[in-house]
Amino acid sequence: MTAHRDLKKLIRERQTKTGEAYTIARMHVLRAQAELLGTPADEPPTTRKLEAIVLKLNRQSARLRLLGDTKDEVTFRSSDIYGLAPGQVVSIEVEHTWSFRGHSYASGKVTSSRIDIAKLGLAPLPFTGGHVVDLREVYEPVEGESPYAMLWRMSTETPRETFEFDPIAWGAFPDADLEDNPTCNAAELIEEGNTAEAYPLLMDALHRDLRCIDAHALLGNLAFKQLHKQAMVHFEIGMRIAELSIPADFRGAILWGPIYNRPYLRCLHGYALCLWRLGRLADAQRLFERILWLNPTDNQGARFNWDDVRSARSWEEVEDSDHPRALH
Repeated sequence: MTAHRDLKKLIRERQTKTGEAYTIARMHVLRAQAELLGTPADEPPTTRKLEAIVLKLNRQSARLRLLGDTKDEVTFRSSDIYGLAPGQVVSIEVEHTWSFRGHSYASGKVTSSRIDIAKLGLAPLPFTGGHVVDLREVYEPVEGESPYAMLWRMSTETPRETFEFDPIAWGAFPDADLEDNPTCNAAELIEEGNTAEAYPLLMDALHRDLRCIDAHALLGNLAFKQLHKQAMVHFEIGMRIAELSIPADFRGAILWGPIYNRPYLRCLHGYALCLWRLGRLADAQRLFERILWLNPTDNQGARFNWDDVRSARSWEEVEDSDHPRALH
């Protein structure tokens, strides 16, 4: 126990001097002890296996939060970061560590990545509402005997409680100017074709709070055309983080009208399109039906996607038609 306390003291002293993350400082202390004693450290200092959460990415590195009691952050440089997404959990092998101007750096390999929302340790976003709305009175009804009309009647048969996500989901952070919304600014840049400037805005938003669902949705949109499997990861992470707030037995509505709901609905829609694109028609159909249940007014055109997949139309068949489906 005394040796353990002495080790922690040395680590804290190094942290005070260098500003390094606890885990990085510990590796340096163990290395120094091993060199002094001429014996191996209790853990190989040159190749240490760790788990971390991806917070943001740039071309050369990933900002990671190390899992464990300290929750330290480190900038990790590796040729393996391509294809990662903020909100993933990664296993890494650390080969080199250093500090610069009070920041911790490391380099090595990414050996695996996964979606594990529970590991992120996020508090669910506030999910408010409960106001009962008769959707048939508020919105224009869908008439006729089409399959969608039958779905509409089922989802609006009785008045339903409506709910809304917290502004953070949309990128409106509590201590920031509402006019300076990073996801809105990024969306405008994307519309102008300036993805190079939009990308870091989205990454900075997620580094600030992984619960910024709109940033996940927009990153998915950016990847969707050429890298649909990567897009699917972004959509799923946003979808799963949002669903931390939704009760398992939820029967209410999450309408498109309140803007803070739109990021979640965008992630659902993008993920369903990816399922369809991968040929998982039954899964895609179920998810499109969920979208139509949550938002019966269907501002995203999910009813057309739903009709295509239930009719077993392939993604390629529809994409080559005169009316290809798109993200909304």
